Amino acid sequence: MKLLAVRGNPLIGLYAKVSDNFAVVGISDENLQSSLKEILGVEVLTTTIAGSELVGAMLVINSRGVVVSSSITSKELERLRRKVEVKVVDTPMTCMGNNFCVNDKGGISHPDMDSKIVEEVSDFLDVEIAHGTLGGIKTVGMAGVITNKGGIVHPNATEWELKKVAKLMGVEALKGTANFGNDMVGSSILANSKGYLVGRDTTGLELGIIDEALFP
Repeated sequence: MKLLAVRGNPLIGLYAKVSDNFAVVGISDENLQSSLKEILGVEVLTTTIAGSELVGAMLVINSRGVVVSSSITSKELERLRRKVEVKVVDTPMTCMGNNFCVNDKGGISHPDMDSKIVEEVSDFLDVEIAHGTLGGIKTVGMAGVITNKGGIVHPNATEWELKKVAKLMGVEALKGTANFGNDMVGSSILANSKGYLVGRDTTGLELGIIDEALFP
């Protein structure tokens, strides 16, 4: 575990997306990159997505590869494909990282995401994905952080939503916040089954719950 900020911003989950094998980072930040390598044990790829440094919002990721919308540029795509398998999907809902929450076992997508797109992502990442919400929030990628070991989700998550996570993604998630009450935990936490990074404003009480949630 490590507390950090990126250019003074504790919402570190906006700048990167991680799996058990690799991370994609949208910003050249030595502290973030070295922390990902050291704490999460991943190879780090640095690129913007569709010109944005906020790659956490822009891509879906698990150990099998990366899914992005067709708003990605050819140079960015080339950079990613040197290191990982990439699937490009054509959807107006371009913030794919906000709209999917996946691990290596399953996933949940924004309830309004086109079923054909969900199927494409599901086939490529080789997991079952179903429409759903977390805490009533449609942008599930920011409302939850689910690894292959555990998960933490929006504090308003219902029992039904938690059961859906357990069924699809194979882990028991807990409810919690980070960064002194931020309920969109995906914007504040970067985690895989080896470790996690969390925004520097996170309190001791929050850390206790995050730790229990991600490493039960």
